[in-house]
Amino acid sequence: MATSHPYISGAGNIAQMVKHLRSSFPAKVTSETVKKLGIAPNNESYVINALQFLGVINEEGKKTEKGKVLTIHKEEDFRKNFEELIREAYKDLFELHGDKVWEMDSDGLVHYFRQSDQTSAAIG
Repeated sequence: MATSHPYISGAGNIAQMVKHLRSSFPAKVTSETVKKLGIAPNNESYVINALQFLGVINEEGKKTEKGKVLTIHKEEDFRKNFEELIREAYKDLFELHGDKVWEMDSDGLVHYFRQSDQTSAAIG
């Protein structure tokens, strides 16, 4: 059975959202929240799906225990803990490729996700 990973066109939208949540994490993060922030216009649900996949918000959009990583102030500590979230969420990818995942090019990642999720080239 294929694993389903969230997708969004470009990592910039997720990076913007993470940056915002690190400075101000609302009580509830919904598509409406993302829309008001002007992040990922017309693709707000994809941002929400990615945050849920990482485990930082639950189905209601509330911060989870894992979401507390976004409140870590010291950059070095934040990066270390956020990396752990990524490793856990993409466990299958890291089990297959190890630390080389961080150096994989787009083609390698697209190939992996297309095979895992049985998606089209555009989605992969």
